Amino acid sequence: MRRKSFTFPVSTLVGSNVANIRAIFRKHKPDRKYYPKIALTFLAVGILEILILWERMRWGKRIRAYRMEEPPVFIIGFWRSGTTLLHNLLCQDRNASYTTTLQTVFPHLVLSQRRWLKPLINMFLPALRPFDNVRMDMDFPQEEEYGLVNVQPSSLYNFFQFPGDFDDIVEHEITPERSGRQDVKSWERHYRLFIAKAGINTGGKRYIGKNPCNLARIQLLKQMFPQARFIFIYRNPYRVVESLYRFYLAVLPGVQLQHTPGDFNREKIVKLYVQMMNQYQADKSLLSDHDLIEIRMEDFLKDKINTLEYLYNTFNMNSFDTAKVHMQEYLLENASYSRESYDIHPDTFTLLNQYASDIIKQLGYPVQTGP
Repeated sequence: MRRKSFTFPVSTLVGSNVANIRAIFRKHKPDRKYYPKIALTFLAVGILEILILWERMRWGKRIRAYRMEEPPVFIIGFWRSGTTLLHNLLCQDRNASYTTTLQTVFPHLVLSQRRWLKPLINMFLPALRPFDNVRMDMDFPQEEEYGLVNVQPSSLYNFFQFPGDFDDIVEHEITPERSGRQDVKSWERHYRLFIAKAGINTGGKRYIGKNPCNLARIQLLKQMFPQARFIFIYRNPYRVVESLYRFYLAVLPGVQLQHTPGDFNREKIVKLYVQMMNQYQADKSLLSDHDLIEIRMEDFLKDKINTLEYLYNTFNMNSFDTAKVHMQEYLLENASYSRESYDIHPDTFTLLNQYASDIIKQLGYPVQTGP
């Protein structure tokens, strides 16, 4: 029986290891209220450490030897911009490799313990993602950053566990190049190993990654993977910011280890949006027309298959004819899905017009003062 709520008896760090959790807690202090949850998490992690050691011994050589057959494709876009749908569709291609939900939850055990972990965790995982009702399963494609926070301590996604440190995390942990808290070479090593595990776990010769945090990491990723391709998908900024604000507050009760400050407001999300989008605009000049495609979400929703064919042709990926069948099957299976319905708060209009009117215009949307 799949549960309906997004709450767990342990922290989402249960798939990490003791050393990484301690490194995170040195930077971010949990509130006393969550000590029982943390104690249970440490107990589970301590038991799993022996299995982590086994996976490292059993699979370490193959992971280090893994090489991608084709250039990776990174889907980048601010949260709530259609990255999940695009990722799910591209991963229907049998040539695709990708991070699964199981890998993000248990990145150290995904290869050696997946047979029993998948059914067990599916029992605790809600069938639908909170707020937007996207289907969830351990085998489904998932966002990399949820797993990266379990293998190294510096990540923007620490703001899910530690909402009280939101501003500090945004300032220091968006990208390892600027954080001062994470050695860049260490981060690169963890990311390469993470992608290698994804390739071994799912097969396929073309890695399809989805990670909004990579909006600020184009320069770093281009250095790591010179042939990498990027897909930037964007959406009406007013709707994006309002959606992320609501999504963040909906997820927090199930994952937080700190009390959410009473003054947490939409301005924090707007400033994050501005920072990420400005970084993308500054770095995209590093990419050629053959390395970057920009997609407007509203247009993509009107003509998904033809847009995907355009992506394949531009990036010289030769498997579209066979992938198309599976993509169409996916769309039919999810035809009943309807997007969330919500009103955009007046503060969202005011704040975006104050901080991001240039970005709104640059993306081709009209500046609005209300719905």
